Amino acid sequence: MVTSMNDWFRIRISMSSIILLGFIAVVAAAEDKVNPPIDHYPPSLLPDRIVLTWTGDPVHTQSVTWRTSTDAGKTVAQITVDDGGPNLEKTAKTVLGCAARLKTDSNEVLFHSVTFEGLAPNTRYAYRVGDEKHWSEWFQFQTASEQPEPFSFLYFGDAQNDLRSRWSRVVRAAYREAPKAAFMMRVI
Repeated sequence: MVTSMNDWFRIRISMSSIILLGFIAVVAAAEDKVNPPIDHYPPSLLPDRIVLTWTGDPVHTQSVTWRTSTDAGKTVAQITVDDGGPNLEKTAKTVLGCAARLKTDSNEVLFHSVTFEGLAPNTRYAYRVGDEKHWSEWFQFQTASEQPEPFSFLYFGDAQNDLRSRWSRVVRAAYREAPKAAFMMRVI
């Protein structure tokens, strides 16, 4: 039962994420039949394809996924309140995650996942992901407020064709128009 705007929002985002993942799988399968896959960006020990999202309450949790080669060690992330200073690792808390192996036509990779829990509302955090030897750069996000507040986000429709050559231009143009958007959503 939807009892608040936050409940509706979480349900809508969760449904959209599921639909988006299904769409990506269908598009990838269709493209593979027409054009055999060429891995222009093979995985390495350095984390890439880092995606921040939430799987629970956006006031107190945040999740992140990323890809590496199968040679990567542990699945960990570090998080700290973003104080704007350069020494984030001094106050960072390490969070263990999990990884799943995926074999594709062009390679075998690890997809990693970590969920940060117990976060303070309306607080800016910095985080990085890796295996304790190979780290991503530090990224930032802000948790949602406990009380409803206005916000903006970018909403994209179903992009069917020319994803590589045209989709990135659409995303960049939208971001230029709404640089303070809280998040981006693509729905099919």
